[in-house]
Amino acid sequence: MIVNIDFSKKNVSNIKYNNEVENIIDKNFDLKSINLKDGCWRKGLENIGATCYMNATLQCFAHIQKFVDFFRKNEQVKEVINNKKVGTPKLTTAFAELLQNLYPTNLENMKNATRYAPKNFKDTISEMNPLFEGIQANDAKDLVNFLIMTLHEELNKAQPNQIEEFNGNIFEKQKDKALMFQNFSENFIKTQRSIISDLFYALNYNLTQCYNCKTHSYNYQIYFFLIFPLEEVRKFRLSNINNNGFNFNPNYNQNEVDLMDCFEFEKKVNFMSGDNAMYCNYCKQTCASSMCTILATGPEILILILNRGKGIEFNVKLNFYENLDLSNYIEIKETGTQYELFGVITHIGESSMSGHFIAYCKDLWDNNTWYKYNDAMVDKVNDFNGDVVNFAMPYVLFYKKTDYK
Repeated sequence: MIVNIDFSKKNVSNIKYNNEVENIIDKNFDLKSINLKDGCWRKGLENIGATCYMNATLQCFAHIQKFVDFFRKNEQVKEVINNKKVGTPKLTTAFAELLQNLYPTNLENMKNATRYAPKNFKDTISEMNPLFEGIQANDAKDLVNFLIMTLHEELNKAQPNQIEEFNGNIFEKQKDKALMFQNFSENFIKTQRSIISDLFYALNYNLTQCYNCKTHSYNYQIYFFLIFPLEEVRKFRLSNINNNGFNFNPNYNQNEVDLMDCFEFEKKVNFMSGDNAMYCNYCKQTCASSMCTILATGPEILILILNRGKGIEFNVKLNFYENLDLSNYIEIKETGTQYELFGVITHIGESSMSGHFIAYCKDLWDNNTWYKYNDAMVDKVNDFNGDVVNFAMPYVLFYKKTDYK
């Protein structure tokens, strides 16, 4: 369950470093002022050997406006790297090149090119991670994780000694919770400072109660996406359909879940005893206890990964929304709880390692029109609810926060 603690504003720390993005936007790059016909400057990505997972993922990341602004300012990216004195920023360089090709400043290049072959990007991730070598099929969620982790490592402004000293495992008693959150947030800002942490990172915590001493313990940690196991969510929903403590739609069939069911599953209380009992720092012994995960804050860009399993489990139908209200699930509401969908990776097939990935992205520069990115083919979506929400099999959802700056 959500534990509502009254945080005064002085104790709420937004998890952002002093953001330089607003000051580094390329002033010559303004798609709003370019009046082109629908689709003629939007580029598809050529499939260069079972790379639909990569193409769909890259299109969604390429529709994050602050992300595009930052990476297109090459000099700023180089400055970050040089100040940190790390090795060659391979992934950062490859990603910046990709965005330069997807969003060229030359108007003629926009008009004439309708597709781009991301060969250098594929070569780069293959060199950096053997998971992406060759032409075998891969999973989109693995690339999402690799992009966020590696780009942050290359762009993190913190010095290595600061990162080593940072400790994310903090346990305190209930009376110290507000101060502990403030301290954790301040340490986070000192040690995790990049465009990646600014956009994707947020805090959650595990709330544990010992049944012996009744003490509450809090373990704060960083998250940069949420993974929902849909088959487990489906079973959880069915087992609790008549429980008034959960907010389930009774009209869904047995193979159907709602996105809100996933958040109910995320905050559910787990009871631990016997072999699963936890060690209590205050009792100094293993005790039966309960634990639940609370979303303390939400990131500016919220990524939801829908783990589908295989075979029949892969076909669990998920109902999702363009506008997402997480006010019942994010504890510190001053940091924002309202989200808008802008990217969907869908999947056709029986497992994430086979079949085909397609991206649907909302064009933030052109009246929020949806487009379908099927590798090199780009088509306007006329009916998003009919063609995507009620038809497609979503695998990764991308939301942007709308009520916090």
